[in-house]
Amino acid sequence: MSASWIYGPLISTDDFAGHAALLGRTYGMAPRGAGRLGGADAEALLGEGFAADLQVLGTPGVTAGAVLCRFDGPPAPPVRDEESRLFRDAFRVIDFYAPDFAAALEHSAAAGFPMHTKEASYELAEGSFREAHVEAPDNVMTAFLSGPADFFTEFAQVRDRIASEPVSISLPLSDAATTTAFYRDVFGWGVVYEYDFVDASFSAMLGIDGEDAEPIKVCSQALGPSRDRTYVNIVDYGLPADRAGSLLGASVPPRRGLLGLVVLTDDLDGVVARAGADARLGEVVDVDLPGFGSSRATTLRAPFGAPHVVAQPRDAEAILRADA
Repeated sequence: MSASWIYGPLISTDDFAGHAALLGRTYGMAPRGAGRLGGADAEALLGEGFAADLQVLGTPGVTAGAVLCRFDGPPAPPVRDEESRLFRDAFRVIDFYAPDFAAALEHSAAAGFPMHTKEASYELAEGSFREAHVEAPDNVMTAFLSGPADFFTEFAQVRDRIASEPVSISLPLSDAATTTAFYRDVFGWGVVYEYDFVDASFSAMLGIDGEDAEPIKVCSQALGPSRDRTYVNIVDYGLPADRAGSLLGASVPPRRGLLGLVVLTDDLDGVVARAGADARLGEVVDVDLPGFGSSRATTLRAPFGAPHVVAQPRDAEAILRADA
């Protein structure tokens, strides 16, 4: 099967500056390109009646980053709000590895982005891990992860800075099997890591604490092309029924927030054929994508509804040359 990998999250926003500041100052991303998507190209990739400005950010030296998308028209509601922040069926957190956890939090706070809630510290088979969340505009959540250095040699390409490239994007689901099959059959992604734990500090970080609160059990299955590429972290928080609502179908333009993914591939025709017509938002188009250059692209909808913009750049090396 061809190679397909996640470039990074697709973030819908009317605040380019706010997201660029957080991703740049805190996580070390740099601009890779900006431009406009309109006309037939926009309708094919974003849906009928939509047009948008794009800003592409990247972690220098690696083919990973984030794509910001500002739709025309008045700002739409965010995918997540305070009530639905833990609901299933929408992407939730963008994770970055921090080799020096304390230094990363200090750096982020000095840049104007303090820790959102409490820090979590939990144990996995590989050792002790720490996690802290930092909030972005539009209710987008990001996270610093830290743990044994030898463990992260397999999971992060950038390990000598404050933060790595995006390591994973978490996704709580109501029906994990259907989405797992979609990622496997369409992109060829398999399970690269699995874990589970029960920890009170993690529950507190999510705001599930108090005298009567039981620590939640977290179960995770990470899907991607390999451990050292950005992967989707399909996670089950084991939440009680009154907290386990669904955002199925909410991740649609022009809603703001962590809308979907940008996926790069070396065989777009194969990806489209395996996805089938029902998964396609529009036709395959030839388009000059900011940050990626001349490309063929289309948008697929995952079973839980989130858009996955899939592009085959004609010159993949141009992505890294944008760092120069």
